[in-house]
Amino acid sequence: MATTVTRPAGDRNVVSRVVVVIPAYDEAATIAALVRRCRAVAEVSRVIVVDDCSRDATAQLAAAAGAEVLRHETNQGKGASLRDGMSEALAAGAELIATLDGDGQHRPEDLPRLLACGRRWSGHIVLGSRRTAGGDVPRSRRIANRVADFWVSWAARHPIDDSQSGFRVYPAEVARQVAMRPDAAGGFAFESQVLIEAGRRGVRTVAVDVPAIYGAGLRSSHFRPVADVTRIVLMVGGELLAARMDPRGLWHSLTAPRLRWQDEPSAERYARSRRAAARVGSSDSRPVR
Repeated sequence: MATTVTRPAGDRNVVSRVVVVIPAYDEAATIAALVRRCRAVAEVSRVIVVDDCSRDATAQLAAAAGAEVLRHETNQGKGASLRDGMSEALAAGAELIATLDGDGQHRPEDLPRLLACGRRWSGHIVLGSRRTAGGDVPRSRRIANRVADFWVSWAARHPIDDSQSGFRVYPAEVARQVAMRPDAAGGFAFESQVLIEAGRRGVRTVAVDVPAIYGAGLRSSHFRPVADVTRIVLMVGGELLAARMDPRGLWHSLTAPRLRWQDEPSAERYARSRRAAARVGSSDSRPVR
C-alpha cells in the first residue's frame, strides 16, 4: 500500500492552480508524450502521474518528461490512483483538477476547452463526452457506456453524458467532498460513484464534446465492457436500494435538460442553460441518506 513520490526539481514550493492527474498502468508507450503535451497547456501548473505499480518504465519516463510521480508499491486500481493523485493536487493548492487516462485516448489539446467550461460553470464537474463521436467508438464500448449512463444518471439524479469518460475537470471543493471519502469504491467504479455522490449533493455535470480516439498505436483498454460495467451497475444498484430506488431521481434523469458546453455560447443560450440547471437543482436538492 506504500506510495513513493518523485518531484521535479524546483517544484516543491509552487502553488498550483490547475493540476493534471493521470492514473497510469503500463503506459510506457504513451506517457512521456502525454505529460509533455499537458505541460504545454498554458493554464496547467503541475502534472501528477500516479503509477499503479507498472511492470514497465512508466514512472521513469513520466518523471523524465517533467511530471511529479507517485508510485504504488502494489497494484491498487484506477480508483485508488485517482484518489491519491487528487489528494496530492489538493495539497498543492489546486483550484481545478483535470484528469486524463494514460493511454492516449484523451487529447491534452482539448484541455483548454474543458477548463474554460469549468471556469464558466463553476461548481460543476466537466466531462469530456464522446457521445457524439458515433461510429468512432467500438460498438461494445458504446453499448456498455450507454447502459452505465442510464444507471449512473438515475442514481445521480440528472442526465449525464458519457459517465465512463476519464477526461474530466473537478472543482477542488467538489473533489475534496466527494472523492476523498474513505469508503470510496475502487477500480473503474470510483468515477461513477463520484458522479453519484456529487449529484446527490446538488453538483451537476456539464459535457464538452471531445473525439473518441481508438485504434492503431494505442494499447487495448484496461476497461472490460462486460465485467466492469457489471461491477458499476451492481454498485449503483446498491446505492439505489439504499435510497429506496429513488423514483424522483429516475424522473430527473429522464426529464432534466442535459447541460452541454458550446465553445462560444451566446449569452441567451448560456442564460437559458443556467436557468434550467437552477430549476432542476432547486426542485429537490436534499441529499439522499
